[in-house]
Amino acid sequence: MTDLREPFLDLAEWTADTSPLYERLCRIVADEPELLTLAETVPADRAVANVFLAAVHCVVRRGVDHPLANYYSSVTDDPRPPDGDLGPALRDFCRTYAGALRPLLTDRRTQTNEVGRCAVLYPAIAHVTAQTEGQIALVEIGPSAGLNLALDRYGYAFRGRDLDEDVRRVGRSDAPVTIRATVEEGTPPLPVDPPGVHSRVGVDLNPMDVTDEADVEWLGALTWPEHDQRRAALSDAVAVARRDPPRLIEGDAIDELPRILDTIPADVPVVVYSTLVLYQLPDEVRANLRDLIATRARERQLHWLTGSGAFDDPGDGLDLRWHRSVAGTLTTDRLARYHPHGQWIEWHADGDR
Repeated sequence: MTDLREPFLDLAEWTADTSPLYERLCRIVADEPELLTLAETVPADRAVANVFLAAVHCVVRRGVDHPLANYYSSVTDDPRPPDGDLGPALRDFCRTYAGALRPLLTDRRTQTNEVGRCAVLYPAIAHVTAQTEGQIALVEIGPSAGLNLALDRYGYAFRGRDLDEDVRRVGRSDAPVTIRATVEEGTPPLPVDPPGVHSRVGVDLNPMDVTDEADVEWLGALTWPEHDQRRAALSDAVAVARRDPPRLIEGDAIDELPRILDTIPADVPVVVYSTLVLYQLPDEVRANLRDLIATRARERQLHWLTGSGAFDDPGDGLDLRWHRSVAGTLTTDRLARYHPHGQWIEWHADGDR
């Protein structure tokens, strides 16, 4: 149980700047043997702190009448700030609703479908396909509900001191979803029109279904209580996806990716991406995936975009890297650095200044 404290203390640091409620809840759980015992219900291969908090949030959002709900801005317009009564309220809530919490703790995973990350994918795909004619194929590894596969169906509003206008608006002007981000450094390519998409598909060990209310409920619960803008974007993106649900394949990327690529015409460029997945994979699996991409990139025009970085502080951001075959060798360049939720990006690719 001592080891179980660490994920909660780590997440407390991670949420400190933007979710005071989660920071306090994490520290409460870390100091409460009873709550840590409940957290042990989460399978060992999953992000225990994230799943625990999301499970509590999920039940709170069902409209339960309990004092704990008064602290959640996602269910009340006048949330109570974290105080000395929060710990007792959490303990009582977990006792009272243990029957509702346990299935979530045992069955669910951290599968946040953060549409804000499209803010870095949009210019990255424009960059890597700059010399491409015609449509492209999108393949996402670990897509959750596949909302980021619809990046061409969203509108975007970028702010930044190096941009030639106060707000650069690109993408679909009539889209119900507008992704907003600040460009902190550099000048990313921001074409007015999104790329034409030949096909889109995702592969996930446990894909989420935008037409399943329980899956959508869980996606909402994964969004931190104070993050109203993220929650609204998620809701709008789900509505877009439900009009034309993405094709998601349940399976291992190592097994499924070759079959997916074989279904895409050889003359259609492919962009494979995984914005926040690789860190969850064992070293051997990551190496095998890299070898697979390297082999296939020698055979056709294939680009692989990966997000990775340290998780000590979300303010540090993640690196977006571009992998492609050059003279038969898989070559990697850093394109950008971005906030895990897509709130800001720094553009570092040469040739786009």
